[in-house]
Amino acid sequence: MTTKSDRWFLSGFLAMAISLPATAQEGEDPPEAEQPVEQTQGGKKALPGAQGEAPPQVTEIHQVNQGDTLWDLCTKYLNSPWYWPKIWSYNPQITNPHWIFPGNELRFYPSDENLPTNVEASRMIEAPHDDEGSGKVYEDVVSATRSIKVGQISKNSFTSVDVAFVDPADRKFAGQIDGSFAEAFMLSLGDKLYIRFKEPARPGERLAIYRTVKEIEHPITGEPYGVVTEIVGEVRILEVSQKITSGIVERAYKPIERGDWVAPPPESWRSRVAPVPATASAKGYIIETMEAAKAAVGEHDVVFIDRGRAQGVQAGNVFTILRRGDRFTEEVEGLPLEDVGKAMVIDVRENASTAVVIRALFELAVGDKVELRSGAL
Repeated sequence: MTTKSDRWFLSGFLAMAISLPATAQEGEDPPEAEQPVEQTQGGKKALPGAQGEAPPQVTEIHQVNQGDTLWDLCTKYLNSPWYWPKIWSYNPQITNPHWIFPGNELRFYPSDENLPTNVEASRMIEAPHDDEGSGKVYEDVVSATRSIKVGQISKNSFTSVDVAFVDPADRKFAGQIDGSFAEAFMLSLGDKLYIRFKEPARPGERLAIYRTVKEIEHPITGEPYGVVTEIVGEVRILEVSQKITSGIVERAYKPIERGDWVAPPPESWRSRVAPVPATASAKGYIIETMEAAKAAVGEHDVVFIDRGRAQGVQAGNVFTILRRGDRFTEEVEGLPLEDVGKAMVIDVRENASTAVVIRALFELAVGDKVELRSGAL
């Protein structure tokens, strides 16, 4: 049965999917005639449209509102929707450009949080020239007020997303928002929550607020297998009593509702996961996808696999996706399995994993077989 919050999620997802035309494929360059020309505006680079008009001034950080898409925001601020891959590259926390939600923060300019807070000239001198290549070492003419940390992002790594698989056993220990001091149907940042826990929480503990997206039935056995959830916010526990626990909303990625669940976040949440060799072998199935509006999925989409920690799966392991059959005649009997894609695990539960499709030869679907091969990346 579809709840009101489920309809809200599906309608928002459909709106974003419809807003991005099929011609705007990832990695595709805009037509030469539509390439904008850079100009300087207020110390930052602005990208005017073909008619030369200046776009609205964009701040460095844009907070996503309901109905926003990368395509529309690039049209609004840069006068060209074709800049969405560039803006996506500035925001590694967005793992799928089709998924941006109210409350997300988008950066419109490249940055490095590890740069020094201030760089200043140590003394006013003219830089010397060493035309003869004497190798003489000169004094520093620029100094930084603090050390610079230089890091490297692991190749083919992904930032974990705000979705998770919840096992029915895990749900038994989760709390549920029973009420709020706020006079509002939709709850948000700073609102006080009243939560009922079966297992007591600790004052000061920070927990995730979950919303049920869909119930999972195993595509082969038909048995209930778990729940797909979406993390919609974070709460800090204030006071604990035998009957009710109070907390305050510290982050809200979407409107929060009474009845939403409260539990510890996934182990890899908000961290970057890189591929690691598998130490075990396992075979299973894609049991569900996060893309509720799509019958088939492709690269960068999220899937759920019926193998987890109990079968030796680790975050960073890569499953090979398999399918058999003649794709023209659709005959299957006696034909071998063929590799058709790969999916990297970004979160692991006891008997299930959340994974991102990193390669797909063609459309994938629920029920496709997967295999974890020991030692493989």
